[in-house]
This record gives sequence, C-alpha cells and structure tokens, in this order.
Amino acid sequence: MLSSCQEKQEVTRDPREATDTLQINFQSYKKQEIVLTPSAQSATEGWENYPELAAQIKALDTVRVGYLRANGKDWISNASLAQTKVKDSFANTAIESRLTVLFTKTNTLIQEASKLEVDTASVNKEATELYNTFQNLKLQINLKHQKSIEELLEQYEIEADSLSAVKDAAQTSRDSLLRANNVPVQN
Repeated sequence: MLSSCQEKQEVTRDPREATDTLQINFQSYKKQEIVLTPSAQSATEGWENYPELAAQIKALDTVRVGYLRANGKDWISNASLAQTKVKDSFANTAIESRLTVLFTKTNTLIQEASKLEVDTASVNKEATELYNTFQNLKLQINLKHQKSIEELLEQYEIEADSLSAVKDAAQTSRDSLLRANNVPVQN
C-alpha cells in the first residue's frame, strides 16, 4: 500500500469575513439626537467637513462592520479635518475638546472593526460612544450659538417697540379716516 504524499494546501480565510456583514447595533445608553438650533445650523454651513461628519454619524447604525473597515481611513481623515479646520466661530475649549474626543472615538471604532478577530460587542460599544460624542458636540455648538439673556431682552424690546409703532400708526390712520368721514373720535 503505497500512498502518495500530497501536501494539502490550506486556504486561509480572513476571519473578519464572518463579521463583515454584521450591522452596527447601538447599545441601550445611546443618547437622544440633538437638533441644531437655526442659528447653530446656519453657522455649521460654512464648516467644510461638518456635513460629511454629520452624514457619517447619521449612517452609523446602518453600515456594516466590513464597510467601516474598508472606509475607515476616510472616516478618520474626515474627523481629523473637522478637528483641524474648525471655523473661528466655533473656536472654544468645549467644542475643541469634543472634536478631539470625536477624532479619538472614530479611531477606536475603526481599530475595533479592523481587528483580525472582530469583537462585535466592542464595535457596537465604540459606535454608540462615537454617536454620543457627536451629540455632545452638537450640544456645544448649540450652546456656542445661542443668544444670551441680554440679547433676547434687547430683541424683545425692539420687537415690542416695532409692534407699538405699528399699532400707533394703525390707530392714527383709523382716527384720520373717522375724522375725514365726520365720525366722532374718542381720545
């Protein structure tokens, strides 16, 4: 009985293929979405990388682990550019800190998704933390661009004066019309 010695060639498969098709699932501590105020929203319009960053975060729970791994460099690059190309109107310590954390969380998420043996629980945890970090950033943007009490009072006084002037003009016009038609006007 002679048998031929044939070497078996093993086909090595990437162990990540098993997890690449899994979708991101946020964990229970996911924060409620923060909506930018109109003034904050208009302020972000000129921020070059903000729209792409917002789109990435919005799509986070619809992407798959393999997508994060394949597009991770773009995500990290965009988070970096958002951090370094921040507009002067956003320059304050709170926003800069949130951008630093956002960059770090993006890196951590991509690293978790790129491991040879992907721990999906860790990926979901990091994705949730990245989402929460972005909500914290939006909160700081809202705070930065909200009006102070003094500004609100000044705006209220201007509007009140304007309404009073319109009311006085309408009353004067009404009185003039009544006088022109010989109708008695009460003072």
